[in-house]
Amino acid sequence: MANMFNINTKLELSAVGVGLRKAAEVVKASDFTDGGGASGTYTLNRQLPAGAFVLGVKAHVKEAFDDDSGTAALEVGIDGNADAFADGIDISTSGVKGESGYDQTALYRAEATDILLTVTGDADFTSIAAGDGEMMVEVIYLSTVAELVDDVPGKYYV
Repeated sequence: MANMFNINTKLELSAVGVGLRKAAEVVKASDFTDGGGASGTYTLNRQLPAGAFVLGVKAHVKEAFDDDSGTAALEVGIDGNADAFADGIDISTSGVKGESGYDQTALYRAEATDILLTVTGDADFTSIAAGDGEMMVEVIYLSTVAELVDDVPGKYYV
């Protein structure tokens, strides 16, 4: 019978003590809360766990986010440091974009932490929120604590 743990969980529980994980979510322009100016914010539904080391951020933009001037940039961070993990990823065109380890002081998370997305354009955020923007945001991190939140076993069993 197959073990219920995937390979990452086995690595996290072993002497190695580290697994590669990601917090990912598909977000739309309409999901963001208008900040009353050129920016809107959204908090991902999944947190970074305590003991995480953030490696980078990837945004797969399916539908461009843009305002009346055709610009939009993504910051990924935490409350109080909105660009801790990524700053200025261009999401005004479709495609896969990313950034690695932006703010070296914020990469290690001693406690579980919400992930904050901020989208900023040159015009009022209302024009971005009214658009069809859609992307998958992935925050890739090393996990130093076994995460028993994943229900899907990996293809490798130990």
